[in-house]
Amino acid sequence: MQFSAHVPGTPLLRADALASTKWVSAILIGSVVYQALLALMHTHFYRASSLAVAAAEFLIYLACLLVLSKRIRLEFVAIVALVLAYLLLLSIFRNALEFKGFRDVMIPLLFYWLGRHVADIGYADRILKILVGVVLISGFFELFFLDQYTRLLDIFSYYVSTGTVTIAANFISDSVLNLNGLRPEGIGRTIFPALLGNHRISSVFLEPVSLGNFAVIVAAWGLSKPGAEYKQMLFFVLSAITLIALSDSRYGLIVVSALIAMRMAVKGRLNIAVVILPLVSIVVLVLIGLFFEGGHADNIMGRLSWTGTTLLSFDIEKILGAQGFNIPYGDMGYAYLLSRWGVLLCIALWAALWMAKMPDERGVRFRAYAAVYISLILTVSGTSFFALKTAGLLWFLMGSCTYPNVKKTALSHAAVPHKISGRELNYAH
Repeated sequence: MQFSAHVPGTPLLRADALASTKWVSAILIGSVVYQALLALMHTHFYRASSLAVAAAEFLIYLACLLVLSKRIRLEFVAIVALVLAYLLLLSIFRNALEFKGFRDVMIPLLFYWLGRHVADIGYADRILKILVGVVLISGFFELFFLDQYTRLLDIFSYYVSTGTVTIAANFISDSVLNLNGLRPEGIGRTIFPALLGNHRISSVFLEPVSLGNFAVIVAAWGLSKPGAEYKQMLFFVLSAITLIALSDSRYGLIVVSALIAMRMAVKGRLNIAVVILPLVSIVVLVLIGLFFEGGHADNIMGRLSWTGTTLLSFDIEKILGAQGFNIPYGDMGYAYLLSRWGVLLCIALWAALWMAKMPDERGVRFRAYAAVYISLILTVSGTSFFALKTAGLLWFLMGSCTYPNVKKTALSHAAVPHKISGRELNYAH
């Protein structure tokens, strides 16, 4: 391990670059498909467990550290040390060590710095296209060959074995899909119900919520591109819309529509205005909890009302994360986040994200779109934002945006200088 003065975005030695890319590609692909591989092994070879899932994730985190250790940066070491020290101090006040909080915070730290380590937009484009291709192929296979898909992957049994759900929770008899893989009677599909029926595609993610989240990340990446790259923009956005339709993701439909509107209407530094969106979201949730009289039904308003009511019950100890960390908050993302990290760490990490210098408008846009994704998903979902199969990719892409590609590295197809417009250079300064 050595501390490096290498500046991301400048050429690496070819051998180092190629070795790094192979590892990074394996890490990113593995982080997206590892649950599907474990489910495949569970269905045909051995019974999976929560320990097997934890071991698979640990290997992925370890691989990240091995890549980063070759050119480790002092900023990374300092940030990780401070965050871990804070969580350990919080554990002392709790009189309990809560490993979930440590695990959740390691994903953004490791994958963000992995993106900074590579610092190549061209590589990020290529690996994301590969992942989109894998997800689309698997998704269409599930759509057209559902019997074969479920013979390969007994998803419900896998989740029971890993302790995620119980057998009694399966409201659709004889289904081996995840609980949300089929819309219950009376709710029905939102997108193309006559064509696709009640089945919600999960692809390699095993459940449709993560597929919808992946689609939003893909759309955000495409929409962040400059107008000159409109072909790539269209590829990513159309792929995202296809995945949203397959997964019947209502969240994805709403957020991608909002992102498209932002791309058309919001320019330049106005994107920074979304920095206050988490605070706005919490205020709205609290107001819904105070004034919404529809009870806590299993619909969007019911979930928002339940979350708002729960946030109203938080005292200072829960807000600081000293109490309530062991309460299952279900789909209440902000309650889960505050209870695991405490408000101080949440504010510090959010501020750090916005203090990172983005060298061009692409990075500014992607950060803003990611902020919309994060702020809104925490209103309707508890832990899906922290799912490695989507969170790792999000933070890798974020890290990739933080340095301009002044020159193509050995990771690129051609070792030719990357042209930056005068506008982009002025923006970077």
